[in-house]
Amino acid sequence: MSVEADKCNVEGCKGYVVFENADFDFNNFNTNKTHGVWTFAEPTCSECEKEFLVVPDYSVIDAKDLWNGEYEYLESACITAFENREKEIKT
Repeated sequence: MSVEADKCNVEGCKGYVVFENADFDFNNFNTNKTHGVWTFAEPTCSECEKEFLVVPDYSVIDAKDLWNGEYEYLESACITAFENREKEIKT
């Protein structure tokens, strides 16, 4: 069993969002009926009880030296920024 804990982001709340994450099945997602997105789990905060969604996520890293644990997450950008840059290069 593997458990993940994230700090709640509600202002003033000191609770945690805790869920098991070892057995996520990437071939069998649940669909959240309220938000219409794929989810692995729908945990709530341990104190304020706000509901959160655990969604599939892919992160891109710069593997500087993985043997020594050195890597850096790339800053996320929207596709529109990329498209605008491509237009800028072509002009």
